[in-house]
Amino acid sequence: MSGAAQPVDVLQLAVGASYERRLNERWTLQGSFAEIVWGELAQGPERFILGPGFAASFAASFLALEQGKAWPFISLSGSLAVSAARSVPTPYVAVDLRLGAAVGYTIAQRFTPYAAVRVFGGPVFWNDGAFGDAFHVQAGLGAVVGLPAGFDLALEVVPLGEQRATLSVGVSF
Repeated sequence: MSGAAQPVDVLQLAVGASYERRLNERWTLQGSFAEIVWGELAQGPERFILGPGFAASFAASFLALEQGKAWPFISLSGSLAVSAARSVPTPYVAVDLRLGAAVGYTIAQRFTPYAAVRVFGGPVFWNDGAFGDAFHVQAGLGAVVGLPAGFDLALEVVPLGEQRATLSVGVSF
């Protein structure tokens, strides 16, 4: 994120859980909650510890194009998220509205590589100021591997725009 004076870099380590509900073949809703266990805000040479805190989100996705033998699936998504944590000199609060698209292909009913792009924005409040994101876009690659007993493993790496790496384990029941 960047403010009027000097950019502020944010690093967060969080552990959380999410619940996903498929409404039908095209629509899925998801809610998530995470505990921010550690973080850091960096403004120039100054470093400020971030945490403890939480992050929560609500998301919806729509399968715009179902995968065929010769073409990939296309999924569209939207989400609203809020995170808040203790920090010095003031608490940190961020709100994020995000729209995205993913294109991928499931191979052998178990392996799904995909590419994703997202646009987003929202205010961040900290140190008696309101800031915005330095990047309002992100692009990256991910994959989901279906495992036995309803488990799956997902990895997403986003090196362009807002950088992010996510590793998750899911279970269907």
